[in-house]
Amino acid sequence: MSTDKYENVTQLMEVFQRFAKADWRKKTIDGLKPSEIRVLVRLKNNLDNGGASMTVSELSKILQVTSPTVTQMINSLLASGHVNRSADPSDRRITEITLTDKGSRFAEKALERYHALFKGVIDRLGKEQSDQLIVTLNQLFDYLESYSYNE
Repeated sequence: MSTDKYENVTQLMEVFQRFAKADWRKKTIDGLKPSEIRVLVRLKNNLDNGGASMTVSELSKILQVTSPTVTQMINSLLASGHVNRSADPSDRRITEITLTDKGSRFAEKALERYHALFKGVIDRLGKEQSDQLIVTLNQLFDYLESYSYNE
């Protein structure tokens, strides 16, 4: 057995390249972009957890994108009838975003598809490997978040 702990660096790089090119997160559903779907899902999660509306800045923080980017997505979702926008009654500078019935149904459908995808992963790997994958991916995420190219 080889003692070089870095012998599979190239294989690891190739796997990451395959994930970068995979389109499982890039697919549109009913004409909505993945980023717009994420907005709807976040609004639905907020609603399911007792919230009524969210602001552009709240969505921006959660989605880790700029407020102008969220505003563009909201404008598109407004035009397609998936969300409503209204002024906060206590501070008219604040805009509240809520799901329409259409947006809520769509978000539920997207969540069902997403759950089915990851249930398939668990079916393929089994519970033990899936649990280990979660631990490993969290460790990898933490490492990548802390990694600096300036080292």
